[in-house]
Amino acid sequence: MYDVAVLGGGPGGYVGAMRAALRGAKVCCIEQGLLGGTCLNVGCIPTKAMLHASEVFWQTSVAKDYGILVDKARVDSAVFMKRVGKVVAGLRGGVGFLLKKRKIDVINGRGKLAASDTIEVETDNGIQQIKAKSIILAMGARPVRPGFLPWDCPDLMTTNEATTAKDLPKSVIIIGGGVIGCEFATMYAELGIPVTVVEMLDSLVANLDEDISKAVYESLKKRSVNIITGSKLMSVTPGESAVAAQLENGQEVTAAKVLVAIGRVGNVENIGLEAVGVEVANGLVKVDDHCCTNVDGIYAIGDIAETRQYAHLASRMGIVAADNATGHQSSDDRSVVPCGVYTHPEAAAVGLSEREAKQQSKDVRIARFPYSASGMAQAYGQPQGMVKIIAEADIGGILGGVVIGPHATDVIGEIALAMRCELTVEELAATIHGHPTFSEAVGEAAEAWLGLPLHGIG
Repeated sequence: MYDVAVLGGGPGGYVGAMRAALRGAKVCCIEQGLLGGTCLNVGCIPTKAMLHASEVFWQTSVAKDYGILVDKARVDSAVFMKRVGKVVAGLRGGVGFLLKKRKIDVINGRGKLAASDTIEVETDNGIQQIKAKSIILAMGARPVRPGFLPWDCPDLMTTNEATTAKDLPKSVIIIGGGVIGCEFATMYAELGIPVTVVEMLDSLVANLDEDISKAVYESLKKRSVNIITGSKLMSVTPGESAVAAQLENGQEVTAAKVLVAIGRVGNVENIGLEAVGVEVANGLVKVDDHCCTNVDGIYAIGDIAETRQYAHLASRMGIVAADNATGHQSSDDRSVVPCGVYTHPEAAAVGLSEREAKQQSKDVRIARFPYSASGMAQAYGQPQGMVKIIAEADIGGILGGVVIGPHATDVIGEIALAMRCELTVEELAATIHGHPTFSEAVGEAAEAWLGLPLHGIG
């Protein structure tokens, strides 16, 4: 009998397992695939390795602006992808080492709930029954694969195939202009690969702040990406030398590969939820602030319990669930969750967007500090970007923030911490920031919000 059994070894599952073990519990982690889940193996980590490499290559095209002369650079596709695989394998090995170090039993196989305290695992050696006082469900998600597309075509791929391919495509059509699609578009375009992005909505990354949407659009256009918005994909037709995508607007585009990046869906089917009575609504397991389901002793975290499919959110939920499963009260209302777009420049946001804050009829005041006035951004030669603070006009309570520019996904953490600790804009402005840094732009934006802009013009 285990104290805690975790079903899923992704960034939520293995973190939850380690937290429970650190709390003194006897723990097992059940995973049918590779440790690390989507994030480590076919998501966050390989895409960031690819994006960093593409940025290195892209910088060679502008190196002369820095007084550095580079002879014509070339991309070795095989070496490019081999490095990505090496990064992933190294980190996956690290996860396995940590689980072993914490004496967590890793069970390879497909798990299924048989009772509120039992998981049946289909292993290579037959069915294994796992009993546990508490169970944490962390099955993750998979790419959406529309049924009308010809998935037997080897030139049609999801992000799973794109991140594990042996080489790079000659040209590509990306279906979906969300965060994932735009990151892949950035990477491919920087490597000189012709890219077309097709998005059914009227703008890219439409669920994020409008300033981010504009910045991503401008960045992709600068990299010669063909962007088609406001049109659905109707069909895909494989050909001998290319794949053709037919669009709702009557247009047809062709490329060597088609990457479908229209989202992910939680793995909640055929896992025994209904039999045990775990409540599911709109494809998500219902949980409270403690990550508890409606069944005592069963917790759910990550992509099966949240619409925001972020690895860092899954990890936080794993910690909360593990604490509660081991008798330590823990909760998180998940109202402060930063998100990042790893395009170039990067973009990040936390809390309400400007549009959302105004729609909620809040009396808000907005302030921006442009990176064109940042010493560090100018020194880097990357002045495109800004910090935006959205706050209550009367008391300065921070409702949201946006950062666009180098290291935006790091800088946003300061605004997230301020929101978490319920600091005001005035307190943010009074915090001494190092100089020169990108993060000092947060303090500058706060000063601008107070009506006391220093290096900006208000």
